[in-house]
Amino acid sequence: MQRVNDITKLSSELLEKDIYSAVVLGNFDGVHLGHQKLFEIAGQYKDELMVIAFSFYPHPTWVLGHQPKQLIASREEKFQKIKQLGITTFVEYPFTTEISKLTPEEFFKQILVEKLHTKVVIVGSNYYFGKDQEGDISHLKNFGKKYGVEIRIIKEVKEEDTTISSTAIRQFIQDGEIEKAKQYLGEYFSISGEVVHGKELGRTIGFRTANITPEKYRIYPPNGVYATQIQVGNKIFYGMTNIGFNPTVDGEKKVIETHIFGFKSDIYGKHIIVTFLKYIRPEKKFESLEALINQLKHDKIYIQNFFNIEENGVN
Repeated sequence: MQRVNDITKLSSELLEKDIYSAVVLGNFDGVHLGHQKLFEIAGQYKDELMVIAFSFYPHPTWVLGHQPKQLIASREEKFQKIKQLGITTFVEYPFTTEISKLTPEEFFKQILVEKLHTKVVIVGSNYYFGKDQEGDISHLKNFGKKYGVEIRIIKEVKEEDTTISSTAIRQFIQDGEIEKAKQYLGEYFSISGEVVHGKELGRTIGFRTANITPEKYRIYPPNGVYATQIQVGNKIFYGMTNIGFNPTVDGEKKVIETHIFGFKSDIYGKHIIVTFLKYIRPEKKFESLEALINQLKHDKIYIQNFFNIEENGVN
């Protein structure tokens, strides 16, 4: 899948080769089941049109400065999930204060019609766009008629009569509702990142960890211990992940550290994916390091039983 930030080249290619596009509009945070429905519909046009997922980066709330949203997925995670759905072109259009001032019609005409040669627009029923989010689906329908663009408004996807949305999923994750988030995402919540050096206390107490640096503007489950699945390269392992500040040793920075069962390789600098499968317990300050070690041993046994595994593999 090609990833496009500057659409000048893409625009020239579309116009010169007389290629038209079907554009899916949205932020696609988490690429949940509702988003997946949009891409499923878009797939119906792949034989006759270039199918494009169109999103803004940075997130508009980060630029406009009012209550910046914390997101479910990182920029790279969103890209990979959309790629897995078979979309061939992902446009991350740079969001600036200048872009925020475009009226709904200016956005539709200048970007969709003139630059992306759009013949079909696919959106969810709650999509808003243009200056101060003044544009809605009624505007899209009117512009579609005016500029000869087919507008596909896709009904919201529901789970138990509740609309699936990124907002709801963010709340589930913040509340530690791992299973509920999974129902809306279509898979368990995961994070990814490069393994970095930490205080390296874990290796001195028998619990060596792979650490990921928390990202700004990113949603994480509550501080505590979780049963997790870890992907290193093409291999899958199981382990226990702690999110928090290590209060027992007077930690000052939030950390995400994962003890991978039966794993002893050096993976500093490598990319891993950590998937959260079960919440075990909240973060706690223990009276001593020894008390912490004893609790970690109990956590490990509990989680290994949860996965039905021994130290070196699956039973």
